[in-house]
Amino acid sequence: MDFPTIGIISMGDMGHAVARTLREGGHRVLAALDGRSPRTYALAAVAEVEDVGALNTLIAQADLILSIMPPAAAIDFAKTTAEEIRNTGATPVFLDCNAVGPATAREISQIIRQAGAIFIDGSIIGAPPGRRSPTRLYVSGQDAEQLTPLARPDLEIRPLGLKIGTASSIKMFYAALTKGTMTLDTLVLMGARQMGVSEPLIKEFSESQPRALERMRGSVPWLAADAERWVGEMEEIAKTFADAGLTGQMHIGAANIFRILAESTLATETREIADRSRGLDEAIEAFAARLSASSRDVED
Repeated sequence: MDFPTIGIISMGDMGHAVARTLREGGHRVLAALDGRSPRTYALAAVAEVEDVGALNTLIAQADLILSIMPPAAAIDFAKTTAEEIRNTGATPVFLDCNAVGPATAREISQIIRQAGAIFIDGSIIGAPPGRRSPTRLYVSGQDAEQLTPLARPDLEIRPLGLKIGTASSIKMFYAALTKGTMTLDTLVLMGARQMGVSEPLIKEFSESQPRALERMRGSVPWLAADAERWVGEMEEIAKTFADAGLTGQMHIGAANIFRILAESTLATETREIADRSRGLDEAIEAFAARLSASSRDVED
């Protein structure tokens, strides 16, 4: 199976970096930018991909489609793609790379397969290609091994067997720890602020938990830029734990924390324009202000 032409939806922080490395690997990489935001256009330009305008044009020309988007949009996009597959008669391989649980991956698989195309379950772990250590793209399904030639120095392809849902599962449990820890850090700091003990708690962390404090300072001030799209990811994680016979309540709580952050004044930032000089105190004040506003809304 060969993939000379690859379509990527969409050109976000991860999508455009994946597009860039695949293009540098010799593939023709397409985007469908009709109606997209100026930021998406700018990221696509950085990746130097080919804009074909409409999704149906991309589907008609692509050998492989990578869906890389907020998890809450994954099913609707699969349905739209399936409809366009039927309309165009083209049958590109569909690789879902989104942070969805195995049950959602199986639902998307059914949607795509009923339209007559091949589905591969995928998940991405790590920073976008080219930033730090190689990004890991985990894949599973009957045709997953066919994707290994796509590997690049900054993009590893890791097949996980024939079962749809396996690749999605590893992302869920990985993000349950990484992003779940971020929300716990934020919850602790907001709680301390609300109870008036922020200063002595930070002092205690500096003395007894310096690594935890360093982690907080390195992530919490900029979480709002990604919070909205991570709400759905936490909900998918909660469903995955429930399907495994475990509690999903921890990550329902994590979703609620990300909702507060997504409604704060800092949520207008993107990763490109986030204020990297911001400290923990300033960020927690902004998050707490939204929490206070939410309380007033309930009272009203």
